[in-house]
Parts: sequence; C-alpha cells; structure tokens
Amino acid sequence: MKFLIIYSHPESVGFCAHFLGEVKDNLTSKKVDFEVIDLYKINYDPILKLDELYTAGNRNVSFENQQFQQKIKDSDGLIFIYPVWWGGMPAILKGFIDRVFIPGFAFKYRKDKFFKFIPDKFLDDKKISIFVSSGSPWFVYKIFFDPIKFFNKFFVFGVFCSNSKTYQIYGSGRLDEYKKSKIRKVTEIGIHRMLQ
Repeated sequence: MKFLIIYSHPESVGFCAHFLGEVKDNLTSKKVDFEVIDLYKINYDPILKLDELYTAGNRNVSFENQQFQQKIKDSDGLIFIYPVWWGGMPAILKGFIDRVFIPGFAFKYRKDKFFKFIPDKFLDDKKISIFVSSGSPWFVYKIFFDPIKFFNKFFVFGVFCSNSKTYQIYGSGRLDEYKKSKIRKVTEIGIHRMLQ
C-alpha cells in the first residue's frame, strides 16, 4: 500500500506543517509507504497554459504533470494538506488540480448519458483524505453548512473520486497543545478510514 501526500503551504511550521508531521508519523508507525509532493518546495507552476486547456480542444500535458499523474495512478490513496485562504485552497493547489486532474485522466463527462454534467470517475479506486486548517472559528463554518467540506465533496475531489472526506481544524490562530492534540486525533481518524 502506498499513499501520495500533496502538501500546499509555504511554511515548515504551523498548523499544516503539524498536520504533515502527524500524517507522516502515523503512516510510518503503520508501515505504510508514502511520498510527499510539496508544491511550494518544488516551486510548482500553477498557471494553466493555453495548450493545456481542454475546453479549447487542447490536450498538452507537461512531462512533470505526466509524472504526477503516474504517481497518482500508482498510489492507493491521496492525502491533501492545505490552509483555507479566502474561502478556498491556495492558488498553487488549485493550479495543480487544474493541470493534473484533467478529463481523460481523472474523469470524463458523459456525453451519451441523460445527466451529462455528472462525470465518470476514473480515480474511484482511490481513497482521499483532505486535512485543512482555517482561521475562522467553527461556528462561522457551521452557519454556512461547512462550505469547504461540501465544496470538496461535490465540486472538487468528488468529480473524480467517490471516497473523499475533509477534516477541518478551525480557529488556527495559535498552535497550542490542545490544537496539536486535535490535529493528532483528526489525523488518526483520517488515516484509519483510508486503511479500511
């Protein structure tokens, strides 16, 4: 079993870094093989190029993104770690998804079906756990019905995989012992779900 971790935060300290450390420790203790793709560390280019734009009939995929697609194919599960900025994921991760999880690789729109907007999911054999930190307190997200979790489930990861779950730590202002223990617990739950 092998998991691919996509990490999207420029700092090596803080909530997301702590998530990453807990995920790595948890997988190591369970003797699960994993690889980390640190998008900031590799200076990933998130800008979708015109020759990649599938809606314009273009299909070019860079060699780097082909390598990422192969790593995704070879993995049993995907783990995403990122902060919520301006109500969504960092631009670098959004660009990674735009350029890597493309039609023909991750999904295909069903032109011959009645509901054409519901895609066939090509990565449905994977399990996905998404660990996110957000600055606002929990009740702000509950008032709006947990939009990050909903958006991820149905409009991002749910497009190419049925088995995704988002775990969110709220109020990520100060990383104290209480928040560290919450991250540890949430990580254990998320990894356990992926190993079932």
